[in-house]
Amino acid sequence: MDYLDKLRNDAKLAEDFDTLFDFHLLDALEERDTAEGRCTFSVPGMAFAVDGAGGEYHLLEDGSIGYWSSEGAAGRLAESMDDLFHLIIFSICWHDYCDSRKYSDVVTLDTYAQNKQLDIMSYSPMELWEPIANAFNMSMEIKLTPILQKFYDAAHREPVYTCYFHEDDGSVTESENLFF
Repeated sequence: MDYLDKLRNDAKLAEDFDTLFDFHLLDALEERDTAEGRCTFSVPGMAFAVDGAGGEYHLLEDGSIGYWSSEGAAGRLAESMDDLFHLIIFSICWHDYCDSRKYSDVVTLDTYAQNKQLDIMSYSPMELWEPIANAFNMSMEIKLTPILQKFYDAAHREPVYTCYFHEDDGSVTESENLFF
């Protein structure tokens, strides 16, 4: 399924998707924001979506998906658009699942996923969730743990997706990883 085309061709779906997941699709692929030429990235790619905080989603040359936050963190989110949309839809807020300590084993990750998802659901407009999942032909019965494990594995795969910020003094600062 071409998730981006589906959002581009259904304004209501795109609006609801943005409302629930803070994901605004760009009209077309664009050059990444390079902070006026001061940022370079470890893997070539193009921006295809942004979030409300100024973060960008990047389609990387190998087909994987990267993210660069306005706070300077960068990393790979998913190996494919399919993995990305499953992550976004079923985690509701993938940013809240970046604690590396919770990925130590399946039981810990499963407990973390369930508790975090219930917390996020308590303050999210959940009446939008099921119709969005249905629009993308995704079953509501999918378990979050395997999706999160794919997210963790993609973020740590070599080459790690990194942003390098070129300082005024000539030094270079490497971005923080998405996981802490």
